[in-house]
Amino acid sequence: MFRLGCVFAHPDDETFAAAGTIAKLAAAGNRTDLFCATDGDAGKASGIPVSSRAELAALRRGELTAAATVLGITSLSTPGHGDGLLKEVDADRLIGEVVMFLRRHRPDVVVTFGPEGAPTQHRDHRAISRAATAAFFLAGLASEYADQLREAAPHVALRLYYTAWDPPAPGSELMALSQPVTCRVPVLEYLNVKREAFLAHATQRQHQRRFEELTMLPEERFAFAAGVPQPRPVTESLFEGL
Repeated sequence: MFRLGCVFAHPDDETFAAAGTIAKLAAAGNRTDLFCATDGDAGKASGIPVSSRAELAALRRGELTAAATVLGITSLSTPGHGDGLLKEVDADRLIGEVVMFLRRHRPDVVVTFGPEGAPTQHRDHRAISRAATAAFFLAGLASEYADQLREAAPHVALRLYYTAWDPPAPGSELMALSQPVTCRVPVLEYLNVKREAFLAHATQRQHQRRFEELTMLPEERFAFAAGVPQPRPVTESLFEGL
């Protein structure tokens, strides 16, 4: 059994970025643990009546739990930082939270956003990329966040991947470039599961057109960032060669 650790910023990031891969791993008996840094309390609600940011946060936490069940995610870690405010969170605190997540759940592979912040270049995506990248290297060092060692031992994950995509066509809505794609995971058989997970995020259905156009593809793409080298330039599994 392999273990995947996903580190993202908002409820629904896991579905946009890696739902097919997560569902495929779950179907094969593997484990995925998810760290979601915010509750998405600054987003829109797709016409669902919401009276406050706190109410929206509660709704989105419930939606994330439902989507995680659909995808077969094993556990959720949700520190509840403010949506849109991750860059204002003390960097050592946020990195430490991700370090503890990695030490507790001990993934073989970690997936997060790249430094460009996904196709939307969202500031929270950029912030969680920085924190997750630092945590990947620090989680294995006993001298870092040593107070955590009462609860969890140091852990060295074997690989770090960033979410990635092929260069957009001229005139595309989102023109950001990603790190070069090095892993293309076939997920055609799991697209219905991916759509079901998206629909669980009911407050985000105003994004369905973008979801369908950008993510409902026969493969999900990732960029190798650090760790044990891939056995070939482009693989079909995050765990190939481990």
